[in-house]
Amino acid sequence: MPRRLSTAASVRRRLALGAAALTSLAAAGTVLAPPAQAAWTTGAKANGVKVQVCKVPLTGGDVRVRVRLDNRASSQVYRGSLERLTGGSGSVTVRAAGGTISGTKSLVVKPGHLMGTGISGPGVDHGSAIGYARSLARC
Repeated sequence: MPRRLSTAASVRRRLALGAAALTSLAAAGTVLAPPAQAAWTTGAKANGVKVQVCKVPLTGGDVRVRVRLDNRASSQVYRGSLERLTGGSGSVTVRAAGGTISGTKSLVVKPGHLMGTGISGPGVDHGSAIGYARSLARC
């Protein structure tokens, strides 16, 4: 016949098991969830303002490229853009007030299409190629 634990021992054992379960869940969450800033690739930048992009793979090899404008370093309004440079036309534009990050917009691109980003604001009109979607960080 198995030996029955005392009430105090039973409580300690349950607390230890609960703590172990919480520790395991917390560790799994930190290992599986990368930091949000690691998911963005910086394209055009000027005056501390950055156009950032990331990709979401779609079926059939296409990729949805998301774009946002990180304007936390400025007090001025800026616009950022993502353009398809080869494989047809297409572009999206985002806007952010000073000290903020814009919402995101997206553009679907096919493998082999080159993309570029642009930034415009007070005294700035700058663009840069970011290459192919395969070189971008995943969202």
